[in-house]
Amino acid sequence: MEFIDKPTAQLLAELLAAAGVRHVVVSPGSRCAPLVLILSRSGNFDLKVIIDERSASFAGLGMALASGEPTALVCTSGSAVLNYAPALAEAYYRRVPLIAVSADRPADMVDIRDSQTIRQPGALAAVVRCCVDIPDVRTERELRFANRRINDALNAATGRIAGPVHINMQFDAPLTPVAAELPRTYSCRMPVIIPPSPPRLDEFMATIAPDARVLILAGGSRPTASLAAVVAKLAAEGHMAMFAEAQANMHDVQGFFNPKPDYSALPAPDIVVTLGGSLCSASLKSYLRSLKSLRHISPGYDDNLNDTFGARFEAVECDEAGFMSALAARVHGDSSFVRAWSEALGGEHSGCSTVSATIAELAARMPDADFHFSNGMSVRYAQTVRFGRSNRVEANRGVSGIEGATSTAIGYAMLSDKPVVLVSGDMSAAYDIGAFATEGIPGHFKMLIADNGGGDIFRAVRTTRGLPETERFFATPPRLPLEALAAAYGFRLCDNLDDFINSKDAPAIFRLEVAPGDANNII
Repeated sequence: MEFIDKPTAQLLAELLAAAGVRHVVVSPGSRCAPLVLILSRSGNFDLKVIIDERSASFAGLGMALASGEPTALVCTSGSAVLNYAPALAEAYYRRVPLIAVSADRPADMVDIRDSQTIRQPGALAAVVRCCVDIPDVRTERELRFANRRINDALNAATGRIAGPVHINMQFDAPLTPVAAELPRTYSCRMPVIIPPSPPRLDEFMATIAPDARVLILAGGSRPTASLAAVVAKLAAEGHMAMFAEAQANMHDVQGFFNPKPDYSALPAPDIVVTLGGSLCSASLKSYLRSLKSLRHISPGYDDNLNDTFGARFEAVECDEAGFMSALAARVHGDSSFVRAWSEALGGEHSGCSTVSATIAELAARMPDADFHFSNGMSVRYAQTVRFGRSNRVEANRGVSGIEGATSTAIGYAMLSDKPVVLVSGDMSAAYDIGAFATEGIPGHFKMLIADNGGGDIFRAVRTTRGLPETERFFATPPRLPLEALAAAYGFRLCDNLDDFINSKDAPAIFRLEVAPGDANNII
């Protein structure tokens, strides 16, 4: 085999493999040709081709979620890399290891009116954990430096606080010169080793009264087995009130949105402990922000002080499971407090709307399926349904953006053997319509589209529901020709829920007709 004679591209390929990357999503372009060819010819990677970089990056996000491994993205130079920003932002706030690799022209070709050039180094700095710029070099000293900088990025992606990184690779012409053997690259993986150590929490726990009224809140997360076991044990003991949103994947303690909450009628918590990511419930956050004497504890590791409620805030750097075990040993609680909150947050509301009832039926009839929810209303409907222990629930709630939900779920399905059900609104489906063109969508991917005549959430939320312009500028029914899309891209358009559930030979779509205003039953 003839080898592409680009030492830095070969160096990157060797280090990606050493870092555990197996899946790469590439988008076509000439400047990235050295990378694509070397990655492909190495035999170490499974490459998926998705033309649109925005869809490609969200599909890579889904692959990383499904595999639990870092996933790489590769694009050409110019504006292509800017299309990665939404997915990288989502990955940043959900701590998903995405490695964005952009090809670039040499630095001296930028800002001279040459085609397809922008200032790529640092272009994604606000939404990545690390960004490095690697020139097209060949000397031993230069390659050793490039090796170190790429390791910096890979460690930032896969360390204790995982997340996305940006590696910008400069390539000078010619782009695909060949050599009879591989160039010397001096590649050496330099991982950061984090030895396990139990958290030392005794002194901190002494500041918590044994009879404290503690409320545990869990947002979007992929909990470890040890954390899930501790949380389930705490729920059974009943010493603390617990509320886990659907996408927290703690279904033993999952709470439910109350459509008309009156939190002021409940006994106020002394302490709120937050686990995982952001919370959907605006009313619950608003209530907690109104409490003047609340103490907020956030265990785990983070770059930021997540003072969500404007309370007395304490970040405790330790393993979440270890913290919760120590808390359980300390707090005996207030039974009337726990009972009041459990009654307020414990009742299902799946019968209150058409969409909720349909999702509940899917969860009951598909106990081995994983569910993805687009933002806006879909993820809020998820909070009204009881999922089974084997159902994994995902939603792009890092940034809570509408874009990319379909691409994320498709990427996830590509690496999953389980049925994957995406619940989307018609507006979300139209926004990511390019995802339908993704090659290789598996037959176990299913998409339930709640067609409620546009963005139904805008008919329900206080900001826009009373405006005369709501239907024109906010709810705005999209153009979504599902029959034509299904025929063009090989989807099965199902007439009923039975066909949708049982379809296996092709990805399936079911359009659920919902009367506008259904969202009022939830918000």
